Amino acid sequence: MKVCFLYESVFTLGGIQRCITTLANYLVKQGHDVSVICTNTKIQINREIYGLDKNIKVIFTKKRSIIRKIINKGLQLINKVNYKTGILKNNIKIIDFIYYYSFGKYIQEIVDKEKYDVLIGSGVKYIKVSSLIKGNNMIKIGWQHSSYDSYYNSKNRIFWNQDASVKKMFEDLDAYVVLTLDDKMKLKNIRNLDSYTIYNPIGIRQEEKSNLMNKKFIALGRLDKVKGFDTLINSFKEFNKVNKEWKLDIYGDGSERENLNIQIKEAGLEEYINLFHRTDKVKEVYRNASIYCMSSYKEGFPLVILEAMESGLPVISYDMPCIKEIFKNGNEGTIIENRNNKKYVEAMLKLANSIDERRKIAGKAIERTKDFNVENIGKQWEKLFKELKDNKGDVK
Repeated sequence: MKVCFLYESVFTLGGIQRCITTLANYLVKQGHDVSVICTNTKIQINREIYGLDKNIKVIFTKKRSIIRKIINKGLQLINKVNYKTGILKNNIKIIDFIYYYSFGKYIQEIVDKEKYDVLIGSGVKYIKVSSLIKGNNMIKIGWQHSSYDSYYNSKNRIFWNQDASVKKMFEDLDAYVVLTLDDKMKLKNIRNLDSYTIYNPIGIRQEEKSNLMNKKFIALGRLDKVKGFDTLINSFKEFNKVNKEWKLDIYGDGSERENLNIQIKEAGLEEYINLFHRTDKVKEVYRNASIYCMSSYKEGFPLVILEAMESGLPVISYDMPCIKEIFKNGNEGTIIENRNNKKYVEAMLKLANSIDERRKIAGKAIERTKDFNVENIGKQWEKLFKELKDNKGDVK
């Protein structure tokens, strides 16, 4: 099959970029003709960042003219007004016009030329745009990369106040893929929309696991309030009052860097907490740590947890629907009641004080991650392609 992924760029750091690259690499190895359409023309091709296969074709959309940029600014303003007022909540034509003339027109030109069998739009606007693209029996799939609440229940962002347009989007797509059974259930129960659940594939293979001897907690992610790094620092502050042998390394970039640095300094923890920039040497980072700490308020299906588990690290995480699905049997990691700082600290101390406990949980975690190997996840995608192809009847 001729398969195309649509996203802003796969040549920057991020979970969506890693997921697309991992799946695209799998598909091209299975003999599919794979392409990636990138709409951000400012970012150059860098196949090294996540190891994008050399046989995957990269296509950039045309650069937007000054007039088109002005039009797009106006369309974005209309969208923002709708977020606030809901004036277009039941208007399909205007919302679809906004998406199509902001992105879709350029993509349609490529699709008309390349004649793909499958188009996969990743992330919010590219899911919507994919639904608007026309293609002769082309399979159109939307791939949701965060939680239901992030996409549909977050005020003034994403699909907020776009009910009619969202319903039409699902009608125009051949399939809509979500990351968890919880998201599938919410779409059905709240909006009466059908979807498929396919978990994210692990993007790295860690042959040499952590020996769990280094007295180090780690956390990776965007330095944003939703990631809860401020609460993690508070937890470590309490931990540090009891145990001063361990350190905490946080890797990431974002708007909260200055605030977190101030918090660390005011807590007097400069000697114990390191705030690093994001890194492309994640294997080494995981391997040299002993416990992974997840502090997010919400996540879709966090790759960092899967990668940490695959690297042999026990994970501590606040309770989220996706975490319960990752820790399927409940013993592949430690789940803490949301924002219960006391329980979180207790879990940190328990694991820090017992290498046997770390090894026990890590062993279960490693076994669980086999379910997320790209070979298993990739076969689910190919099965979906076949099912949709059979429904279409005559896709080559």
